[in-house]
This record gives sequence, C-alpha cells and structure tokens, in this order.
Amino acid sequence: MPQRQRRQNNLVLIEKKRKSKIRKVMIFFVLILLLAAGIYYLKEGFTIHKIEVDGMTMYTEKEVIDYIRLDKDYMDNSLAMIVFQKITNEKYLPFIENMSMSISKPHVLKVHIKESIRAGAFKYSDSYFYFNSEGIALESRDSLLPGVPLVTGISTSQIILNQKIPVEGDYFDTILSITKKIATYQLDISRIHFEKEDDIYLVSDKYQIYLGSSQYLGSKMAKISELLKAVSTKFEEGTIDMHLYTDEKDIIVFRK
Repeated sequence: MPQRQRRQNNLVLIEKKRKSKIRKVMIFFVLILLLAAGIYYLKEGFTIHKIEVDGMTMYTEKEVIDYIRLDKDYMDNSLAMIVFQKITNEKYLPFIENMSMSISKPHVLKVHIKESIRAGAFKYSDSYFYFNSEGIALESRDSLLPGVPLVTGISTSQIILNQKIPVEGDYFDTILSITKKIATYQLDISRIHFEKEDDIYLVSDKYQIYLGSSQYLGSKMAKISELLKAVSTKFEEGTIDMHLYTDEKDIIVFRK
C-alpha cells in the first residue's frame, strides 16, 4: 500500500476515534443532565408542604403531624417518607395500630391511621396513665380522654411508661377482664371502682352498676347494655345491683 494511502487511512481512523470520543462525552453529559433533572424533580416535585391525617378517634390531627415532623427520621419528601414508613412500619405514637402514607395531591402527604384501644387509665402524680389490653402503660397525659374508663380505689406504686402498671394485690387480671368486656360489648363505662377485691362498681353516666365480686363476670358484663337501655327509659339515675347474680339465678335489683 502506498505511503500516502496509509496516511489517509490513519487520518480517517483518528477522525472516527475523535468523533466516537465526542459522542461518548456528549452521552455522558446528557446522562448527567437527566440524572440532575431527575434528582431535582424528585426533591422539588415531592417536597411536603402539607400533611393531612384521617382515622383519628382520640389523637388530634395536630398531635399526629407534630410527632411525624419532630421525629429524628423525618424527611421533607413525600416519596422518601412513604418508602421509609413501608420499610420500617414506623407508627410514631403508642396507641396507633396501623399507619399508611400516600400522596393525595402535589406536595400533600396523606396519612391514614388506625388507633388501638386504650383499655383504661390510672391517675398517678397528677397525670393519667393509659394502658393497653396487657396492662402496659403506654401513654401519659394531663387530662382524661373521653371514652376511656378510669380505674379507682386501687393503690399503685410508681408507674413507668412501657412497663406493666404495678398494682398492689391481685386486681389486675380482674381489671383486664373487665376492660376487655367493655371493649367487646362497646359499653359506655367511665369508671371502674374497687372498694375491695370483691366489691366492684362500674359507672356509666348517672348509673352505677354494682358487680360485687368477679364471679360470673362474663355473664354480668354481657347483660349491662340491655340493663342500661331498660332503666334509662324510666329513670334518670340509680344503681343496678348485680352482686347476687349467678348463671343459675338471674337476680338483679335496681335502686333509684
């Protein structure tokens, strides 16, 4: 091959390599620009301007939002929060049974919660401590929430959150049995009071229900709803005395 031809071939090869290198550099910069645009869109397009919450029964929307925003793992991005919550199953508050997050509209993070039941409360040192169905104190508040039965007449030592409430005597199994029945039968009971272990009173609005001992507790609790409905049609207040009630003898007395 003549030397001139070889030189031309070399020049063509060099030009091809130069163009190929330019194309690779251009592709690299285009990818960088696309990546930067994607990151910018993910950051700015899903910035959280507002959080909406539904499903509350006891918690307020402000309480839920404050706990989410003040959490150490909070990220001001709805996509990041949704992914994080799905991975960690973070619930933020003690009496939340389930939580899910979604995007309802641009820049709005939608939070749906399902609260678990507060079985009851004890008052200790000017605070109300709320316990779950296992008797664990999970929450402390300055006020008593409506719909949560307050347990009275029983001494407790220091109540510590996330620990079982230290009740003196053999009361706690009875307390938990009563609170479970209250939830099962959806009873409007504001107070569970113990004069002693075999002297149990329940308070529902202006009516007292004297259970007596914990014997036949399940049968007694099952009747309370219909009893309250019956007496409320005739009397504005009074006491339903069930202390002589047994499964064999349906002895119930009402006193104005």
